[in-house]
Amino acid sequence: MESFYVSHTVLCTDAQAVAAVLAGRNAFVTPAHKGSVVVFDEASERQEPEVVLALGARLSSELQAPVLAVLNHDDDILMYALCEQGWVVDQYNSSPELFEPDQDAEPIGPQGGNAQRLVETFGSGEVETIEAILRKPATDEGYIFAYERHFELVKALGISEFGVNTGFKYLEAGEIPAGLEGEQLIRVE
Repeated sequence: MESFYVSHTVLCTDAQAVAAVLAGRNAFVTPAHKGSVVVFDEASERQEPEVVLALGARLSSELQAPVLAVLNHDDDILMYALCEQGWVVDQYNSSPELFEPDQDAEPIGPQGGNAQRLVETFGSGEVETIEAILRKPATDEGYIFAYERHFELVKALGISEFGVNTGFKYLEAGEIPAGLEGEQLIRVE
């Protein structure tokens, strides 16, 4: 079974402040790890881009911290939005052609994504490494599964990997990422 998940990684270390911003939503918040806190929001899990982007923008505005909102669709598509001060400032789609009406069209490859901006925002990584991760095709010669690209990206940026290959529904079912204990999660309702 392929994965479907959404995570919002906030560049801050105050998990309680992140949870406070989410009051009234159904969500999980991780403890700070590698200078970041990860949010798993039930409403975002429906994978409606406007919901994912709105939460990323809100978190970045209210916490005055950059947010990397990531959506993995069926392990075929990895999309991200970088949000700063309430605005979406960078977007990326690993496989934009998958929802094109002409299924016989040639793949156009990954679109968007600003490696320089990511490195500057997160203060880690090398532009060339990040660029290679973003541009590698979603094929046998590149990334077969979208979560692999997500893992390489957060590793290169030096931020928490808790948001990789997990989401709200997985946590609710008791599937906890390696290195994290269930009681460490903050449940927001």
